[in-house]
Amino acid sequence: MEIEVKVPVEDLHAIVQKAEGLGYERVRPRHFEANTLFDFRDRSLSYAGCLLRVRETADGALITFKGKVVDDERFKVRPEVETRCESGPSMRAILENIGLKAFFRYEKYREEFQAPGALLCLDEMPFGNFLELEGFPQGIEDLAQKLDLAPETFIRRSYADLYGEHCRKLGEPFGDILFPTDYAHS
Repeated sequence: MEIEVKVPVEDLHAIVQKAEGLGYERVRPRHFEANTLFDFRDRSLSYAGCLLRVRETADGALITFKGKVVDDERFKVRPEVETRCESGPSMRAILENIGLKAFFRYEKYREEFQAPGALLCLDEMPFGNFLELEGFPQGIEDLAQKLDLAPETFIRRSYADLYGEHCRKLGEPFGDILFPTDYAHS
């Protein structure tokens, strides 16, 4: 079961400094992730509240299935099963050959720290910066408190939902969440 919340932040560097100051172990340095969501042509997975994702990084890929969100007032809770695969392109080809279709892509840069009872993910998206706190409820609450994050800032929505809201506010069309091709943020 995956238990998480997102929190919008302005300054990821300040969070890195705070995490390091608290002695949290950096378990994954900043890296690029390309995510592709798949569904059947009738979008039956999406309509059922499920998600099938292939996430590609420089060191391989993950395939993840997320089930329907479980009702919870404070956290986003849903069944999750994932496994590593050697080749993202091969996994995408397998899914396409069995009738699934890529329908949405999003990119991000992510850095990860391990805190007691929770994982702290710092996500740099093309439309803003977010923290993702994932773990056990008490671990998430403890981590949020140590980072001075108020529970009322917790978001239980997906990046696609947040991006859709962002696009509506700016009057821009919704589409894939991709960095510009000339993006060179270090």
